[in-house]
Amino acid sequence: MEETRDGMLLEKQYKIPFEMFRSAFIVFQKRFVYPRTYLIMAVLAIVAVVYTICVVYGGENVNRTLYFMIILFCLIMIFFQWFTPLKARRTLMEGVKEIEEDAYKLRIFPEYLEIGTILPPEGEDTADADALFDDAPEENISGTRIHYNKGMHVDEYKEFFLIYQQRSMIYVVPKSAFSEEELEVMRVHFGKRLDKNFKSHLK
Repeated sequence: MEETRDGMLLEKQYKIPFEMFRSAFIVFQKRFVYPRTYLIMAVLAIVAVVYTICVVYGGENVNRTLYFMIILFCLIMIFFQWFTPLKARRTLMEGVKEIEEDAYKLRIFPEYLEIGTILPPEGEDTADADALFDDAPEENISGTRIHYNKGMHVDEYKEFFLIYQQRSMIYVVPKSAFSEEELEVMRVHFGKRLDKNFKSHLK
């Protein structure tokens, strides 16, 4: 595909289905949140088991009250370690429901990409003026520019690309919005610019 204006390789508008965003966020949590969560839960479980054995087989000199408190503390922390990611997902998805109908635009350039939300027209007066003079209304986009660097990652899954910068902000790009030719352009470009930071999880 030939480059467009200002060196732009690709430009596409899309929407993100609710369930797709949910699936993408679960993928993100499984990769970056749950490994640490499971490790902490395992350590707490081992501590709880050790003190339980001490309570059962420790004899009369064991401070069972203290040990029971430690065991209870470990169980409570295990619950919170399990519940916190679920709560974070639930809170995020409640917010996503409010913007489910928002439209987004992806622009891919040689040195960076831009992802933004397409904002509604500012007012009817502007739209009426554009219609009067037969002008197309100027598109208003609130977006983020992401440069290709060591902190940027793109993962390809069956239904979407997951783009994230230093694990702090994730962007979901549905593959259904693109043609096969456009998807191949994205794969080649991301592979070239990101090297190992572009990963395909297709089976």
